[in-house]
Amino acid sequence: MRLNKIITSLMLTSCVLAAEPQQQFAAAQAAYAQGEHRKAAEIWQSLALEGDTKAQFELAKLYSLGHGVEQDALQAAYWLEQAASGSTDYAESAQAKRDIIDAVAEIKQQTATETASSADTTAVAVATPATISPGKPTTVAAPLSTSDTEQTRQAPATAVVPVTAAARTAPAQPPAGAAAVHSYKAAELPVKPLPQANFDSGLRAFQRQNYAEAFSHWYPLANSGVADAQFNLAAMYAYGHGVAADMAGAVHWFNAASDQGMAQAQYQLALAYANGNGVAQDDAVAVFWYQQAAQQQFAPAQYNLGFMYGAGRGVTQDDATALLWYQRAAEQGDADAQFIVAGRYMDGRGAAQDLAAAVNWYQKAAGQNHARAAYELGRAYLQGQGVAKNESRALDWFNRAAAQGIIEAQREAGISYSLGRGVRANDDKAVEILQPACSSNDIAACYYLSLHLLDGRGVRQDKQRGLKMLQQAGQAGNAEAQYRLGVLYSQGQDQVADEAAAFNWFLQAAEQGHAEAQYLAGLRLANGTGTTQNDAAAVSWYQRAAEQGVLYAQYNLGFMYGAGRGVKKDDDKALYWYSKVAEQGDADAQFNLGLRFETGRGVRQDDDQAVHWYQKAAEQNHLRAIAHLGYMYEKGYGVPMNERRAFELYQQALPAAVPRALTAMGLFYKNGRQVKADDKKAVALFAQAAEQGYANAQYNLGWMYEFGRGVSRDLVKARDLYQQAAEQSEPLAQAQLARLLNP
Repeated sequence: MRLNKIITSLMLTSCVLAAEPQQQFAAAQAAYAQGEHRKAAEIWQSLALEGDTKAQFELAKLYSLGHGVEQDALQAAYWLEQAASGSTDYAESAQAKRDIIDAVAEIKQQTATETASSADTTAVAVATPATISPGKPTTVAAPLSTSDTEQTRQAPATAVVPVTAAARTAPAQPPAGAAAVHSYKAAELPVKPLPQANFDSGLRAFQRQNYAEAFSHWYPLANSGVADAQFNLAAMYAYGHGVAADMAGAVHWFNAASDQGMAQAQYQLALAYANGNGVAQDDAVAVFWYQQAAQQQFAPAQYNLGFMYGAGRGVTQDDATALLWYQRAAEQGDADAQFIVAGRYMDGRGAAQDLAAAVNWYQKAAGQNHARAAYELGRAYLQGQGVAKNESRALDWFNRAAAQGIIEAQREAGISYSLGRGVRANDDKAVEILQPACSSNDIAACYYLSLHLLDGRGVRQDKQRGLKMLQQAGQAGNAEAQYRLGVLYSQGQDQVADEAAAFNWFLQAAEQGHAEAQYLAGLRLANGTGTTQNDAAAVSWYQRAAEQGVLYAQYNLGFMYGAGRGVKKDDDKALYWYSKVAEQGDADAQFNLGLRFETGRGVRQDDDQAVHWYQKAAEQNHLRAIAHLGYMYEKGYGVPMNERRAFELYQQALPAAVPRALTAMGLFYKNGRQVKADDKKAVALFAQAAEQGYANAQYNLGWMYEFGRGVSRDLVKARDLYQQAAEQSEPLAQAQLARLLNP
């Protein structure tokens, strides 16, 4: 079987090819030290292609710095991944090795593919490289959420590497417009007679950078139908090796090789049609050629075909078919495809949502050092999506992604160290990680860093800088920063309290869905703190916060419905919200619920339920509930009558000065029940309750004045107290008042 030699724009010198690896590496180091960066790049590239991990690492640095090669972050990331994995598959497999070399030469591309919209429905204008050649597509920039941001991938520059010739297939019939490739111009350089043309001789000439000689061998072979020669000739036209760069010529020869079933050529031809590069742009034709290559298990074509279906370019938009092709590429080990498949399963795009499957694909991609996949795995473990929640495992993945430069991962790792999330809190480590993320304009990282500056944790305290950073984060729309600013301005820490500013920050955070801010915005509107009092607006914010589970908001919403403030009075809704809060263990809500069952407000009167909720609140030392529970024992409502127990409960509730309990205790002292009679104590207890407007206490205190019990007899005082109680419809007071006024 003939071996096809794919050409590259970055040729290595013959002397370098002949040297031993260690000698080559040393020569590259020396060249770099002397400022001969391009020479160093050529040597390290040669070694990197052979699987030398040290050379791969050095090559990654060159791409990162732009020394000797055009600066290219994608290439840097690619070679870092290879160095980290230590894989030798590329040296052992000719096909895989070609893919690596092709990826390295991607620096020849002049424009990158534009990112598709996260909805995957908007057509993406695919950037057209200056030249086209086969090989592994570049790494796709990953999304900030589980939704995949998908894009087509361009083929990087070709490289000198042996690959098995593509299996020949009968030429397929493309759609209208694809079959008719314009006849091409005559050879631009002298060519050999066909009998003298030799493919390998052409390759050796190319390796010597004798492009004219290579052309003289390959052109007649290409004309005679040798697909490998057609493909390499296309690459020469694409890159302008020995001939003027001519994408139309490249398309002509890619088309010729495609008609013979060469998958790589079909892929390149599809790219040309997708980009309108050397041929009129035509997505339908591009899809056709992607399909031809994809059916031959050519992973880059499968990936791009998935994109075309996802974006609806050249075909009807179809998420299910998009997922099918992405998954076929993923099953061949394409890390980018694995990442996108994971995102689609996570979001349920093209298939039913399957979090476990999503995690599985993220793990496969992360296993190939796909940085974004590592970050998404961290998120999955942090949130317990598709795996058991494990903050420690989440941090491990965040650290892996952070080490590969993923800013969001740096932020999450920093937050973990700051909060002690999955690891013991380490302020120094948190600041160390958060600072570069903040410098990269990650607003959430800046927010957490500002807290460290304000508190002096892990960094010298700088409240002025911390507040400024916090304000910048708030102005940039970070809801947590806005909420924290509201708290700072309301408390007036290190500054004069500014309730208007506090309300403004709470309101901004509330509008972004921050639950606690929604509650506090509602509270300030209800009380008119820092803003105009507005019960209706307060109810609106309480409602939003309550629906997010903020207990105080639920309680206050129950109060607003019960009191008819800002909303039509509705005892049923008041009961609903009080019940939700009570069931969460809030003592105030439990007391209010007990009171409603005792009085039958908004619910069927039920002494047993009243006692149940009073007891729940009393267990949390809610003094008003204790007082009301004492009353239930005194009267035998919902429990067996027990005056001794009632007296004990009333006594326990005395610090709260609950009128009902004060009056009951006064009667115990007045009548000498459960305690030695003591009129003065009785008067004092009645007076405390009467001052709070409790009618029964006013009546009893009036009686004590009328008969001079515990106080000097004073009929005027007695009459006034009876009058106050009678106005509240106290029947005993009304009777006593009538007797005094009508002797």
